[in-house]
Amino acid sequence: MHQNNNSLSLTIIFDQPFYVGIFERKTGDVYEVSKINLGTSEPRDSLIYELLIENWHHVRFNTVNIANNEQIQKKVNPKRMQRLAKKALKSGLSTKAQEAVKLAQTAKKLEKRKHKSLRNQEIKEQRYLLSQKKKSEKHRGH
Repeated sequence: MHQNNNSLSLTIIFDQPFYVGIFERKTGDVYEVSKINLGTSEPRDSLIYELLIENWHHVRFNTVNIANNEQIQKKVNPKRMQRLAKKALKSGLSTKAQEAVKLAQTAKKLEKRKHKSLRNQEIKEQRYLLSQKKKSEKHRGH
């Protein structure tokens, strides 16, 4: 018999100065994440209900491939452990969903950057061809 492993969760966090909703959706082996801004005031149940019922189709999920984080832990030097703990407190602990959202954002950023550079290159090419055309037209009458 086949088990259906589907789950959906909404986590609301306060990410100064905004409240942010992080949707996590797991369907079988696929893990998807979406992040939405809920505004500066604490979200009410009615706002969340409206989001789920009326605006659910606007939520865009990003598929993320995250390898199992279950690794064999080695024995760590106590001083190093202290440094790592201090660093974790300083940076703040993030959830798996937050990391997935960050990965999706960086992927979109890189894609946008690549697209922009290609567009700029095409514009330069067009300008060059136009200047060459003008140059040839100047020498035409002599």
